[in-house]
Amino acid sequence: MSGTPNSNERTDYWQQQISLWRSSGQSQKGFCTSNDLSYPRFVYWLRKSRRSANKSKPKASRGFVPVNLASVMDPQPVTAPLSLMFPNGIELRGIAAENLSLVDQLLRQWS
Repeated sequence: MSGTPNSNERTDYWQQQISLWRSSGQSQKGFCTSNDLSYPRFVYWLRKSRRSANKSKPKASRGFVPVNLASVMDPQPVTAPLSLMFPNGIELRGIAAENLSLVDQLLRQWS
């Protein structure tokens, strides 16, 4: 950015960078390094963006959501573990039928 951007220009600029990062497949730090961006500033704007998005979303109920696998076109069973990405950036990986009670306990701790 050149000159002294106003608040809207700054917000638009960082929203564009965040969007580019999401579609890049790179880590946050890798994206910042390859695009000559300040990593701490990027993280600040990413958090600010997520907080803003969370404020505009209606509050959802917490807990598990039933999933109907019968509607999936591929009849093969799902063997890969699932992952959950929370709005605050925390990702929970390796969710499987064998550890659902542990996942439930972790979700209750975070709520």
